[in-house]
Amino acid sequence: MILDDNPDLRLLAEPRAGLPDITHDTIAHAVTALRNGHGPFAVDTERAMGLRYSNRAYLIQIKRAGAGIFLIDPIGIEDQLGDLATIMDDEWILHAADQDLPCLRELGLEPARVFDTEVAGLVLGYDHVSLQSMVAEEFGIALAKEYSNADWSQRPLGPELRAYAALDVELLIELKESLTIRLRDAGRYDWFVQECEEVRCRPLPAPHPQPWRKAVKYAKFPDQRSLAMLKELWQVRDIVARERDLAPGKVLPNKILATLAARKPRSRADVQNSSLFRSRGRKRDATVWWDAIHAAWNLPQNELPARKFSYSKDPFPPIQRWEKLRPEAAERWTTIRTAVLEHADRLGIRQEVLLKPRIQKQLAWDGWTATQEIPDLLESYGARPWQIEQVCQALG
Repeated sequence: MILDDNPDLRLLAEPRAGLPDITHDTIAHAVTALRNGHGPFAVDTERAMGLRYSNRAYLIQIKRAGAGIFLIDPIGIEDQLGDLATIMDDEWILHAADQDLPCLRELGLEPARVFDTEVAGLVLGYDHVSLQSMVAEEFGIALAKEYSNADWSQRPLGPELRAYAALDVELLIELKESLTIRLRDAGRYDWFVQECEEVRCRPLPAPHPQPWRKAVKYAKFPDQRSLAMLKELWQVRDIVARERDLAPGKVLPNKILATLAARKPRSRADVQNSSLFRSRGRKRDATVWWDAIHAAWNLPQNELPARKFSYSKDPFPPIQRWEKLRPEAAERWTTIRTAVLEHADRLGIRQEVLLKPRIQKQLAWDGWTATQEIPDLLESYGARPWQIEQVCQALG
């Protein structure tokens, strides 16, 4: 805990104005109070990742000057959040906004502008950019943060969980004000604005075309039939997890899923009596898993999945192959990587903040015939204007 590392910090165990109640049936009151407040909205969410099937928000925390903190339980009142979306028309302050915006969008809540305090820390070159670390750095305050892995889908939420959730927004407005001064003093406020806009507009990543292959690493699969069993088990597990509103790994962990498929059971008894199913809960679903395996046994040979599958989000091959495939790209990669690392060091920021390694590699792979082409290439790859300017300086 941060307080143990620095005993000079002052512990903040709950919001200074007291512990707020959960807003559910009184959403109209929260909307009125927030409308009558002023300035930006400090916003955060709590989810139940790793516990529940969906990535939905089980709690929304909002603070606004003149209104206070509201802990909004959105479950069951999703169709009543329209007024909340309408009044939240000022800037939103979030920490690691990319984690919260997707589940807020599912509820129809969309910011017009974002101030991401984590992004501010990265642009300023902070070594540690967790909310807890940045609050300690800026204000000498340690936030009581012991419930990050709690089950936020449970009801009721006890006072400890409510305090934890409220503290996520308690100091965001003051943190924004302090970081704004630092960003302007450093001449990096425009950089920061560009980064926040990229976060706000960033689309969701494309889903993996064959997600079941993520479990292949947990076992040795002797043939295509065993891979078909893994695929069937994965798909059935997803159906069961959705029906029970449980994270798939809570229904059956990937390692057990893969090990079972690799063993190629021949009967329901093989599954039922497997050492993988010692617990009563797992034995209960043995028939479900056998049905999936049986379906894979019955697949014709031409419908079995391929042994090998190559999937990459990048438009270039693995860098280990560049020397053979395109040696001039390998040379460019060395030049670009060195220039970006050295310039990032001069700026006091992480090299991935200056330019993502994926973009560095794409520039090296594609190459250029004249240095005047580099800005347009970087823009086409998604680099922001400030990054283009700085990287072009670094490359000379």
